[in-house]
Amino acid sequence: MSTRSRSVVTIADVARACGVGTMTVSRVINGKKHVSEEMARRVEEAIARLNYQPNEAARTLKGRTSRTIGLIVPSLSDPFFSQCAHAVQQVAAEQGYMTMLFACEANRSVEAEELSQMRARNIAGILIVPSSENSLEQLQELRRSGMPVVMIDRTFAGIDAGEVMVENLEGAFRATNHLIDHGHRRILCVGYDREYNSIGERIEGYKKAMQTAGLSQQYILVKRGVPIGPKVVASLRSAKPPSAVFTLNNVTSVAVLSALKREEIRIPQQLAIIGFDDFELASLLAVPLTAVRQPATELGRHATRMLIDSLRTGNGGERMTSRIVLPTELILRQSCGCEPISRIARPS
Repeated sequence: MSTRSRSVVTIADVARACGVGTMTVSRVINGKKHVSEEMARRVEEAIARLNYQPNEAARTLKGRTSRTIGLIVPSLSDPFFSQCAHAVQQVAAEQGYMTMLFACEANRSVEAEELSQMRARNIAGILIVPSSENSLEQLQELRRSGMPVVMIDRTFAGIDAGEVMVENLEGAFRATNHLIDHGHRRILCVGYDREYNSIGERIEGYKKAMQTAGLSQQYILVKRGVPIGPKVVASLRSAKPPSAVFTLNNVTSVAVLSALKREEIRIPQQLAIIGFDDFELASLLAVPLTAVRQPATELGRHATRMLIDSLRTGNGGERMTSRIVLPTELILRQSCGCEPISRIARPS
């Protein structure tokens, strides 16, 4: 392929191809004002033939509304965030918007750089699952410039932004109570990322259920990257081992289940487990995992609609006070001690 065939087609190339000025091409692109039908047809044919793509950033600088929104998530390897991102892209496309998607891998400096890139590209608004309070100043600057911002799953105080979350406390309370109903009295709460308010609320839900039942709380809360499975196994060999575990997200659940399998610890006979976050293969495990299901798709959909509504009503420059809290669902399987449910109808 030649260098010329790889080069980006410009508005000047289109103008030369049909023998008109660049202003005429621009008028056709922007609504055919003051251009004859014959001339518009010639320009549109040249655009199609040359596969010309208008520069979105340049159009925005000239006063046209951007049709691109930005989305930053911590990771696309986490099924929860990838499902949420997929929903964002679907709704945005339905409403005529493109999505600029970044994954910061929970790296604060990377997240800051991605926000800077979005600002430089004049996107219309930002959806973000924030990884750090360090980004709040950048987000506030974007808000002061009139750009709408919506936080998903995690929120931070002190920022003027829309919020879409789930009932973290209630979901954790219900899960812990279910273990108590099974007769468990030593229930261990295990997880990462306690600095985020979503995880903090889940810890509070566990704490509330244990206090209500008059039971002592047990925790293993570590920083991301610290192996958590071996710590759970070690607790099982202590003088007062837990009989059940409540994990705070799906990453924790997978780490704990892997450690229990390596140690040949039987679930739920030796240790019952409920996880916060359901995932696609949870029902296909050797012992299907009981889990608190978050509506990841609905989180993405509601957040995208909130952002686009703000863009269309012009409320981005005003204070954003919208907050949506979605319900969770406890999906009962066998890891907590529940009996499997037969789905095959028996003859009468």
